[in-house]
Amino acid sequence: MGMFFDSDWFDDQLKASGLTRASMAQAAGMTLDEIEMVFRDQRELERDEVRAIARVLRSDPDEVALRSGAGLSDGVGTDLDRSEPQVAGLALSREALGGLHERMDRLEQMLQMVISRLDRVR
Repeated sequence: MGMFFDSDWFDDQLKASGLTRASMAQAAGMTLDEIEMVFRDQRELERDEVRAIARVLRSDPDEVALRSGAGLSDGVGTDLDRSEPQVAGLALSREALGGLHERMDRLEQMLQMVISRLDRVR
């Protein structure tokens, strides 16, 4: 699961609705590749996409925004015009999020390297 995107919740909602990620992409006017990027937490949903997905899932836009990481503050559905995602009242710029993703990628690579070396020692 990604840093903000709750893929399990979205997959459960899709399954309960008898829908697929492809139908979610179509409803939001996105490609399947774009939806897959969202599920991998490599792309954020835009305001209109959040609302379209909420409609197709018959969910509250605030809940979809919260679960997608599009905004994590009270009243997200009514405040989706913000250009920066909100976490507990703190604005996170796209650059800051990109930096966090890069650092996580480096940590994952380092852990994989350590694990492979440990496996060789055994």
